[in-house]
Amino acid sequence: MSNNRESTRIGLVIDIKVTFDDESEHILKSRNISDHGVFLEHNEGSLAFSVGQKVILQVCSQLGDEPLPPVKAEIARITNEGIGLQFIL
Repeated sequence: MSNNRESTRIGLVIDIKVTFDDESEHILKSRNISDHGVFLEHNEGSLAFSVGQKVILQVCSQLGDEPLPPVKAEIARITNEGIGLQFIL
């Protein structure tokens, strides 16, 4: 399988809060991140995801003095290991 990604992915494991349209929130761990998106690991069978679903992401880990702002994203792919999200800029 060839890699046609537009940007390089960097391994980064941090907790990210995902907020869904129904305002439910779940904390998932990132696997990697790029300029265009992030992959979040997921093995909870109780969560239902769909490609195209819009969510809000918030980094839970403190990476500096100020909390990072929330980011809009869209679910681009779903695998057995997690979900790939594309940032909405």
